[in-house]
Amino acid sequence: MESEEIKAIIENILLAVDQPVSETQFKNLLGSSIDKVILKPVLEELIEDYNSRNLQIVQVAEGYQLCTRHDYSDWVRKFLKFDKTTKLSQPSLDTLAIIAYKQPLTKAEVEEIRGVDSSGVVKTLLEKKVISPGGRKKVPGRPIMYRTTRKFLEYFGLRDLSDLPTLEDFKESALEDQVQSDQTTLPFDELTGNDVEEMVDTVSESERQPKDSNDVNSSNGS
Repeated sequence: MESEEIKAIIENILLAVDQPVSETQFKNLLGSSIDKVILKPVLEELIEDYNSRNLQIVQVAEGYQLCTRHDYSDWVRKFLKFDKTTKLSQPSLDTLAIIAYKQPLTKAEVEEIRGVDSSGVVKTLLEKKVISPGGRKKVPGRPIMYRTTRKFLEYFGLRDLSDLPTLEDFKESALEDQVQSDQTTLPFDELTGNDVEEMVDTVSESERQPKDSNDVNSSNGS
């Protein structure tokens, strides 16, 4: 199979699906058809082709997705009549940021950082599928730990967690916006892989799925 035919297949798949497609999924689909063609350069060439078009192919959530351009986002929102209440509230964003930078961690650890009860916010984030149970901490009571999901990457347009802004990025942004010097920052410390393995074990399937889950773009709430 020639590279142009593979590009056409990939392009049609991206148009047909509503979520990112990984390179592995393309390889599994095409199988032996790509023995003589390296898939990565084909994908990069297709992305380049779309640079001069009104749509774009972006790398997000460890995959590829065909989507609209930001230049036309206002028109898309106007046509689809997007409801602003579907956006995450500030408490939800605060909690999600803590989980994103310190994952995996328990609800109690989130509350220790925020200083307020976070039960309702965690429930909302579970329903929106941007976080999920990530094991149980090996301490008395074995509380559930939480981590971000692929939906989180899609929601914020990130390829993977390494795309998250660093503390230096936040500091530079604060200087540009002339934020007051007494503003506090959250102590986001990364856990090493060994630390995670020592604290986390497997959770049951029933714990991995929230009871009443709704999609990020269709659920209302804080």
